[in-house]
Amino acid sequence: MNRVPQSFRFSAAFALALCLILSPPAVAQSAPAAPDLDTANAAEAPAMTGNTVGWLELAGEVRDAPVPYAWVGEEDADQTLEGILKQLATVTAGKQYMGVVIYFDQPSLSLTQVDAIRNAIAEARAAGRKVIAFAEAYDTRTYSLACAADMIVLQERGSVDLMGMSIEEMYLAGLLGKIGVEADFMQVGQYKGAAEALTNTEPSEQWNQNIDALLTDLYDQVIDQIVKGRSMTKTEVEAIIRDSWSMTDEDYVKRRVVDQVASRDLIDVTGVEFGDAFVWDDTMGLTSQGVMADGGNPFAMFSMLFQPQQQMTTRPTIALIHANGPITSGESSYGDGLFGSESIGSRTFKDILAEAIDDGNIKGAVIRIDSPGGSALASEVIWQAVREFAEQKPIVVSIGGMAASGGYYIASGGDMIYVSPQSIVGSIGVVSGKLVLGGLYDKIGINVVRRNKGPLADMFNSVEPFDAEERDAMQAGLDKVYDQFTERVVIGRGKRLPDINAVAEGRLFTGQQAVANGMADKIGNVDDAITDLAAQLNLPEGGYDVLDLPRPQDFMQFLSQMFSARSAGASPIDPGSQAILNTGRQLLGPRAWRQVSHHLGGLMLLRDEPILTIMPTAIVVK
Repeated sequence: MNRVPQSFRFSAAFALALCLILSPPAVAQSAPAAPDLDTANAAEAPAMTGNTVGWLELAGEVRDAPVPYAWVGEEDADQTLEGILKQLATVTAGKQYMGVVIYFDQPSLSLTQVDAIRNAIAEARAAGRKVIAFAEAYDTRTYSLACAADMIVLQERGSVDLMGMSIEEMYLAGLLGKIGVEADFMQVGQYKGAAEALTNTEPSEQWNQNIDALLTDLYDQVIDQIVKGRSMTKTEVEAIIRDSWSMTDEDYVKRRVVDQVASRDLIDVTGVEFGDAFVWDDTMGLTSQGVMADGGNPFAMFSMLFQPQQQMTTRPTIALIHANGPITSGESSYGDGLFGSESIGSRTFKDILAEAIDDGNIKGAVIRIDSPGGSALASEVIWQAVREFAEQKPIVVSIGGMAASGGYYIASGGDMIYVSPQSIVGSIGVVSGKLVLGGLYDKIGINVVRRNKGPLADMFNSVEPFDAEERDAMQAGLDKVYDQFTERVVIGRGKRLPDINAVAEGRLFTGQQAVANGMADKIGNVDDAITDLAAQLNLPEGGYDVLDLPRPQDFMQFLSQMFSARSAGASPIDPGSQAILNTGRQLLGPRAWRQVSHHLGGLMLLRDEPILTIMPTAIVVK
């Protein structure tokens, strides 16, 4: 399969183009090769035969979706999972490659990203390529990934700091009480736990059962990866975890934590494993096609900005539709909201599916979901759009880190669901409520005068809790949406899901548990979903393209979004919001902040919509 080339058409004035060139969106530049590694011949490597070694750096945060800007090439932006897998696939398929060295430069990887890269490493090894993992330091997550390699190498005086797995939950009822705020929430699903963080000072027994089972399965999976990769027992692995913080270089080798301790230049490893005549290739099929590729040449940049739009599909194509973040009504966003988070807009999603139906070259679609849920109404709209597509063309779902609540709602509309073993799936339930601020108003001297006309007009006032009539109306609405949610899951899953009541009411499952209980069909990553769909459509390998949707924003779309936000009196991210974003990232780290921002962004929907299908809490696995 091939990716459809993305390009664009511009008719902007010269001054606007100059503004963008002078102030382009911030992107991370490609990291240089590790010190003392000779990459001078890297460009010649693809022309060589059997003497090329790939050099792959994993550093910082890794995006699950493609680069959102059409004028920024893969090599010029933040690393993407798609790019990493593409590089490893190039090594696997290329006969010129002897193997690849993967340099772990403190990457921030999710468990599902680890699983996808592990599978790609396994394919490279099965093709006869030697895979060497190298780092100055490993943590539990990167070490479990390194265990998939032929060799684990640690830099001299480096560290392997292993630990078990933990989840932190904050219960805010005590704080809210101190400042005079009351959380008045209702939910359907006894395991949902949606309001507990605001209404309780500690978790309920049902939520304890829910989250403990999830944590146990995730931990067992990570330990099993190390057990299999290093040919150890679980007892040995847990003993190493306890001792790893005090181990020396000699201890690491003696206890088979690593295979070798090496100098920074790796010559003592690569000379033995690959000989002296190989050349490095640090691109491995990843090319830079964006404007940023030639930042020193303004004429080349203008030429790229103003080149005519290319036809998007020219032969059989599979659409890969990315659905990241909370689910909202209206248009999708791409990292410009209050919490710097993407969102899945129902209108955008409907339009994408309608376009894919109308495009005769698009034979089927894969939806890649990473979402904690959100708007119940938007989830239903998207579910209907997925089923309408399925009536004309096959559509399958690939779940990344999470498809919880509304995320699973839309996933259940697919013909088939693929999951990573570590995906978080389920949370079938609904929630609604409000924060009652009357006590806080009294403390700080605010008097709120309320005027209402008609039944239930005062339902969402900020001063008092729901009264009996309002509570009955809200509960009826919650029950209606919950029944609709479970009905949609039953329709979508059919006989593959034996008993909806056994998996509903807010229960959470890992991906491998979801396959066992019928909520998902198969363990596999997004490439497995694409390959299987191509086989179903009788599309030969190499005989079809993959089109990423939504398309990257072109220059005019970016400017339109930027100026429309400013015309409303604010920049896309105002200074206060930017301060929140930066502080959150610094305090929690990029991996945890991604989950927290998705969850907070979803909860903000309560300002506009009364009932949500959303994950009850942000799960941050450490």
